[in-house]
Amino acid sequence: MPPHPRRRSRRPRLGLRRRPRVAAGRAAADSAGGSQDTYVRHMLLRARSKGWRVVVFNSRGCGSSPVTTAKFYSASFTGDLRQVVDHVLARYPECNIYAAGWSLGANILVRYLGEETDKCHLSGAVSMCNPFDLVIADEDFHKGFNNVYDRALANALRTIFKKHALLFEGLGGEYNIPKAANAKTVRDFDEGLTRVSFGFKSVDDYYSNSSSSDSIKNVSIPLLSIQADNDPIAPSRGIPREDIKANPNCLLIVTPQGGHLGWVAGDEAPFGCPWTDPIVMEFLEHVQNEKSSIAKNSTSYEQQTSAPHLSVHVQR
Repeated sequence: MPPHPRRRSRRPRLGLRRRPRVAAGRAAADSAGGSQDTYVRHMLLRARSKGWRVVVFNSRGCGSSPVTTAKFYSASFTGDLRQVVDHVLARYPECNIYAAGWSLGANILVRYLGEETDKCHLSGAVSMCNPFDLVIADEDFHKGFNNVYDRALANALRTIFKKHALLFEGLGGEYNIPKAANAKTVRDFDEGLTRVSFGFKSVDDYYSNSSSSDSIKNVSIPLLSIQADNDPIAPSRGIPREDIKANPNCLLIVTPQGGHLGWVAGDEAPFGCPWTDPIVMEFLEHVQNEKSSIAKNSTSYEQQTSAPHLSVHVQR
């Protein structure tokens, strides 16, 4: 998404390529990230500069997007992402669609890939700083300096909640609205609101059944996962290394440093794009070129084989 208002357009420009491409940026950087975040904009500006159309999907309430029902997003819910992909595909049916997800958005993206399996409409995807195992991520959240991140994310969730508090008035059952409204930790917020909204028995049940680590084995499109070994929010020990290794569609890069979405390195450091941007685009363009080559070879083969087939048919 371009940062300058004059460059925004409600109707994306059509390219001249026979098979235009769309990069669908999954913008849920953390529990409240969105299209306003600089790393999202850097990534999408790079994609645009290479001729890609770009779309940003903000989770409900993130990036100043409105919440119109008494339900936010969750790590488990892939319905909104599925609707975005279907909408883009319906509008540009000849496009190859790719997706990039950050943090919790990456978890949702990988879950979506696992649910769709070989019916997935995406042609490739990139997951960055994915917590993967939310049980492990929750455990590490309460250790040492990580408490600072926990409180910061809880504060961001409270801010989103307060903007839409009227939607949640009068909710009964297992909802604990005061607990969510005054949450000091992400776990408090999820216990009071998120896990109830999405039908989980407890917050531990929510974390256990919302992790994307179990989805890797079902991914059937090219997927690049980029993690940092010292990430306080997406612990290295939660990465499903064996499942990634066993799935030929999956690649994994783990950097020794980087923290959580803090890859400040490369030619544009420290104020330009993250180190990951060129890697992501190189991967996506490689996948796109491979698909274009396969499609071209398939068309050529059909042209070569169709004439003899038609000739035999006519002779009969």
